[in-house]
Amino acid sequence: MLSNYRVLDLTDERGIFCGYLLAHLGAEVVAIEPPGGSSTRRKAPFKDKAGLWWEAYARGKRSLELDLTTETGQHDFDALVKEVDFVIESFSPAERADLALDYPRLSLINPALILVSITAFGQTGPKADWPATDLTVWAASGAQALAGDADRAPVRTSVPQTYMHAAADAAGAALIALQARHKTGLGQHVDISAQCSSAQAALSAFLGPANNSELIIEREAGGLAGAFPIQMTWPCSNGYVAITFLFGPAFTEPNKRLLRWLAEDGYCSKQTAEEDWGIKIAAMIATGEPPEPYFELCKQIQAFTLERTKEALFEEGLARGIYIAPTLDVENLLKEKHFHSRDYWQKLNMVAAEARVPGAFAKMPKSPLKRLGVAPQLNDFQSFSSVLGSKIEPTGCSQRPLAGLKVLDFMWVIAGPIFTRLLTDYGATVVRVESSVRLDPVRAAPPFVNDEQLISHGTCFSNFNAGKLGVTIDPSNPVGREVILDLVKWADVVTESFSPKAMRAWGLDYDTLRSVNPDLIMLSSCLMGQTGERSMIPGYGNMAAAITGFYELTGWQDRSPAGPYLAYTDGVAPRFMLASLMAALEHRRNTGEGQHIDISQAEAAIHLLAPAILDYELNEHVWPRMGNRDLECCPHGVFQVSGDDRWVALVCQSDQDWQALCELGGFDDLREDPSFKTAPQRKLREDELEMRISDWTGAQDEDDLVTSLISAGIAAHVVQKARDCMDDPQLKHRSHFITTTHSTVGDVVVENSRFRLSKTPAVIERAGPDMGEHNVEVLTEILGYDMDKVADIFASLTME
Repeated sequence: MLSNYRVLDLTDERGIFCGYLLAHLGAEVVAIEPPGGSSTRRKAPFKDKAGLWWEAYARGKRSLELDLTTETGQHDFDALVKEVDFVIESFSPAERADLALDYPRLSLINPALILVSITAFGQTGPKADWPATDLTVWAASGAQALAGDADRAPVRTSVPQTYMHAAADAAGAALIALQARHKTGLGQHVDISAQCSSAQAALSAFLGPANNSELIIEREAGGLAGAFPIQMTWPCSNGYVAITFLFGPAFTEPNKRLLRWLAEDGYCSKQTAEEDWGIKIAAMIATGEPPEPYFELCKQIQAFTLERTKEALFEEGLARGIYIAPTLDVENLLKEKHFHSRDYWQKLNMVAAEARVPGAFAKMPKSPLKRLGVAPQLNDFQSFSSVLGSKIEPTGCSQRPLAGLKVLDFMWVIAGPIFTRLLTDYGATVVRVESSVRLDPVRAAPPFVNDEQLISHGTCFSNFNAGKLGVTIDPSNPVGREVILDLVKWADVVTESFSPKAMRAWGLDYDTLRSVNPDLIMLSSCLMGQTGERSMIPGYGNMAAAITGFYELTGWQDRSPAGPYLAYTDGVAPRFMLASLMAALEHRRNTGEGQHIDISQAEAAIHLLAPAILDYELNEHVWPRMGNRDLECCPHGVFQVSGDDRWVALVCQSDQDWQALCELGGFDDLREDPSFKTAPQRKLREDELEMRISDWTGAQDEDDLVTSLISAGIAAHVVQKARDCMDDPQLKHRSHFITTTHSTVGDVVVENSRFRLSKTPAVIERAGPDMGEHNVEVLTEILGYDMDKVADIFASLTME
């Protein structure tokens, strides 16, 4: 798909995942390393002396050592720039300037070049030059405040995630910029902020304050809290399971299926089992009723789960159509039979041993993803093997990158709509097909504009579906199906996120759709993929997060898993969908072929845990929940400050940082103590050290503390909640929150695109659509039906 494209990858661990994804899609990627090799080669964990972060994400690349601080190194680099399509870098803005990697200079060398810059906070703004780490960026994103136990500090996932989000966004953004280049012949600068990218993991939970909602969603042990605490994780006899027992009409039947099982075994009454708890919980939230009946029911569910193993709960639960999944660690993830049935794992001989690594993140029959080999040795690059792709002469065209792309969208809930929202941001026409009978659960999800619990007022739905045209069509009705097939003829792309049986049941499977549109690209994404032993699992991203290991990596070792927040993989998978679709468009551009793309949320998300998988495969070590601690840095934590539930994340990345912290905190005894001199020594006394820091920070003002730490060169950030995010000067600088117009609600604040394209920026035209808002527009203007035919369709009740 991308075999004619060349990439220079100058990133360290903060951006290495971007080149890894492009290599999977066929691009020729060369890692440009400083003298002695990339710092990622020396990032823990290790097998012997090999850094497993490098072994995981440098696969499929080649290596070239260049010293960009010298005239010779700069000359050699510039010569390479003339021959490539993309340059990816993760330097700070100051470092990038020192190395002469600014876009204006590079674009003079190669006007078609796409430069991708990945930083903590973006290229400009009040925090652009702040020292930062995974922990402090996670704190800044708004996602960390939502994970953890209410009586302890908010937590991150122990395998660092922020720069994985950023680098995955970078891959998709680079390919959108490539689509723009096809129109103009010119490259541009792609600006990635890890803070904005990681904010996707908050899944719009922080949009309340800007939309006049008093509801604040907060962390709760094994669940989430706000006006009403919701339990998401449940203990069983040998571990934990994630159960999606939620509120709203979409959960009425799944909730009943669970409770009927409890009633059969005597854990609750038949009357309790037949109550509509989806509606009852929603009513409790709306009226402010005390949650005691829900708490009592939770006790009954917990008594039930404690008597069973997670394996038994999973297998029987699946048979009953219950939204349930075990929380697996990496060892048991590798044993899970579903991934073997899809031939997912790839075996490699690496670091003198055989190891399994994550395989293809998308199944694409016409243009399969490349099976990547092992990470390169230093300086194994000699010359490019691919043929340089032809460059289009500049046309001066000012169209948005995806203008002219037509998408028929059957996605629902979170992951799929986030993906197709991105397509509209950059110019695609997306027609979203919705059912008024089977309500999208996100329409009933808080927060709501003005706290009015109406399906038109959901801020999450407005955010995930901004810019789309909304229609309601019943695909099970023959006339409605004909309308859909006419839309398929119009579309370039069809997207859907149902379980595999749904589209087949409606007669809308890929083979049928291809018969009316031979060049069609169809992208299907569900929890576990279109094939395999567990392909029919119903449910949501919290279940995929549990199965793939994220739950067992988030929280405290002496407590139950504590997250990550809600449906974590719903925020991860859209990046893989975008990159896969952009690559499929390249394939169709070159061959005229469409295809059916199969993306499993679980399989895509596993790539973000590749170092932990290698740690188990090569060292037989299961990466545990570590709270906010780190394998290398110390101190590395979140500490309470003055105020109600207020916290600051701080990290000493070096022994120099440690000395500066001792100066600030007055830790003269620790500074002079030789047993605290290095990070490995400090980690041996981490409990004691964290208590000292907590005593110091406890009475301090958060802003004063962070200002002092940043001035001393120490990475730090307030753990931001919803209102903090809205007031954050860096997010304001990037216009991360924008006001859009909703047809009935009026102004709705949603999120902007998470990345910035210098020449073809995103345009968000409106909030998500009302139910059936564009029925007539789509039928008349897109399909060209006359009003008599439209009237006949309405008369046939095909438009729900």
